[in-house]
Amino acid sequence: MKSNAKKTEKLEHKVDELKQRLYDEQNKIAFTNAILEGGSLIIWAVNTGLELISFNQNYFRHFLQKDADSLIGYESRGKVKFEEADTFWKKKYDEALKGKSIDFEIRIEAEGWDSWKEVFLTPIYNSMGEIIGISGLAHDITDKMQSKINLIVSEEKFRNIFESFQDLYFRFDFDGKIIMLSPSVTDIIGYQEEEILGKDIIHYYRSSRKTAFLIRKLTEAKSLKNFGADLFHKDGTLIHCICNIRIINDDQGSPLYVEGVARDISELTKTHNELQRSKEIAEKSLKIKERFLANMSHEIRTPLNGIMGMLHLLDESNLSVKQKDHLKALKSSSEVLLNILNDLLDISKIEAGKMTVNHSVIDSKELLNKIQLLYNQQAEEKKVKLTHHVDARVPKLISSDETKLIQIYSNLVSNAIKFTPENGTVHVELNLKKQKNENTLTLSGSVTDTGIGIDAEDQERIFSSFTQLDSSSSKSYKGTGLGLHISKKIIKLLNGDLQLKSEPGKGSTFYFTFQAKRVTDFVPGEQGNTTLLLNHHPRVLLVDDNKVNLDLAQEILKNAGCKVITANSGAKALKYCKNNVFDIILMDIQMPDMDGYQTTTKIKQECPDTPPIIAMTAYSIDSDKEKFMEAGMNDFVAKPIKPAVLIRKVEAWTSGNTPEVTYNEKSKCEHLSDIDMATLETLRKYAGTEVLNETLLEFDKECKQQLEGIRRTFEGEQFEETLVLLHTLKGNASTLGVEKMAYQAELMEDKIKTKNYHNFAADLSTLKVLYNSFLNVVGNLVT
Repeated sequence: MKSNAKKTEKLEHKVDELKQRLYDEQNKIAFTNAILEGGSLIIWAVNTGLELISFNQNYFRHFLQKDADSLIGYESRGKVKFEEADTFWKKKYDEALKGKSIDFEIRIEAEGWDSWKEVFLTPIYNSMGEIIGISGLAHDITDKMQSKINLIVSEEKFRNIFESFQDLYFRFDFDGKIIMLSPSVTDIIGYQEEEILGKDIIHYYRSSRKTAFLIRKLTEAKSLKNFGADLFHKDGTLIHCICNIRIINDDQGSPLYVEGVARDISELTKTHNELQRSKEIAEKSLKIKERFLANMSHEIRTPLNGIMGMLHLLDESNLSVKQKDHLKALKSSSEVLLNILNDLLDISKIEAGKMTVNHSVIDSKELLNKIQLLYNQQAEEKKVKLTHHVDARVPKLISSDETKLIQIYSNLVSNAIKFTPENGTVHVELNLKKQKNENTLTLSGSVTDTGIGIDAEDQERIFSSFTQLDSSSSKSYKGTGLGLHISKKIIKLLNGDLQLKSEPGKGSTFYFTFQAKRVTDFVPGEQGNTTLLLNHHPRVLLVDDNKVNLDLAQEILKNAGCKVITANSGAKALKYCKNNVFDIILMDIQMPDMDGYQTTTKIKQECPDTPPIIAMTAYSIDSDKEKFMEAGMNDFVAKPIKPAVLIRKVEAWTSGNTPEVTYNEKSKCEHLSDIDMATLETLRKYAGTEVLNETLLEFDKECKQQLEGIRRTFEGEQFEETLVLLHTLKGNASTLGVEKMAYQAELMEDKIKTKNYHNFAADLSTLKVLYNSFLNVVGNLVT
């Protein structure tokens, strides 16, 4: 019994142990299941037949709910590619069944959004070492994978940009070793990247004192822009480049390396040099052309001078009223012809758009009276009635270019009379179109005729140069076809426009607009033909090879009280100077054998106490005025000579008070103001004191920058930029009435345009002195 009890007790004990073990195993399984199901890991296992034998809920949720035909996504160089799910997994399982542990990334759709998983497949071995299945483990790597893809895409984009660079990108360390290059290095200097990487950069550019200076400057400024450098091509040639470089620092501000970009400008430099050569050739051609035009001007002006002079003398004789009217018409015609000649002879000025506007005070009624007087005879010969009218709203005195207005009216009236049959009419008007402000007006001129009219298709064509509607050899109406073309260009200079209304058989109306100023403060000067008398009777040597001019000028000077000796050559002038004492010499420039320049030089060399020598010239080229001074002449008077101008010039140089020479830069500047107060008051009136003060302070600020820029660009031989700065300074100064600075800037601008560089430092110093004078004045105005 005892024995059975012990057996029973043992058996119960074993049962209790088995229960405890079962309980422990169940707990372990529960813990394991909790770990496997409670985390984010995806776990599963398949047998060798690829049949699923174990998995957790994550696997069920992510994989088993998918359709059999679903796709698996995977990453390839930053792009997601797809493959059939069963094919993809079979490939991976087959690799694992061969004993390989593999891992890979896939994209799956979980709970409506895409996610990336990293998957590990590991063979399962039994105790005999045989593969009996495959265990799988996957975890989420969505953020990591998206960053990786973004990085790959960014690198790919950078690589594409980098490889498409036409400029050369380079990077080197502080030992000069090249550490990075763009593929464009081959196109620019002929080397492959691997040939240069790791080499010293100094072997690939031409070193000079300038580049050494730039490298020192780089260490100070940390970056350099737009500097020139020559790179060595593999074939030994030089490649002209423009470069930008900078120092790159790390997050702590410590320098890491230098990077830069070089642009090949060889073709640009070549083109620039070719353009420069073309420009020089064109300038030489222009000088020849200008000299030809100057000579032509002289040849035409010389007989015109005689005509105008004789008309002046005739005007002082006893004439009837009718003769006086005829003479007045002749004088008006000759004056208009002379002024038009000044523009027409200078063809280069018209072609280059350099024709200038010369403002003067105009009597509006007298303007149309002159037109009436000019064309009365032509109208009477054609039996055409010529009338004119000035709108009562047009001010009596206006400011514009009278010569150009007469030229416009003359072209239009002449054409109107020409194309109007007998008993027709031509009517000329001047009207007020609108008033912009108190002083600025837009006026309208018109010429209406009852002539033949113009077809619509021809109305635009007639404004072209050398265009005539009747170009046949037997044409009824003569002319060059230039008048309307020139008129339209002149009207544009006057800020206006020329238009036409016409109907065949009924006549035409040409009407144009132009801007003018109302004149309210004009004080008239000497009027009429009153002869000026020089009571001190100066002794004058008059030198000219043209008899008409000589007789004319002699008569004018004698009537004014001068004692005149004439010489028709330079040799005779020299002889007279040796044997006589003169108060003044009037010297023609263009003479045979010995011209005015040579004669002046010899007189100054061989005759003691040489009197003032005044050039008489028909040349129209401004640069010749400087030659007069260089040759030792004191002043000049332009031909055709106007009696009053000539007499005043003689009076000025013989009365004991040396006059201001019109082309002497210093003397002209002395008559200008540091700041013209009238200009400031006008600005103050229309803009207000506060705005004016702010404008003056802004001008001061900009002026400092411009002065420094002028110095810097000139020293760097960047003359075009110097011109821009001077032109801007001139314009700003003129607007504010800073007259002396504006004039000095204009002088410097003109010198640079003619490549006259030798006095630039002194001129800039003068400009700075004038700026300081401006500061002294403006300080009192603003404070």
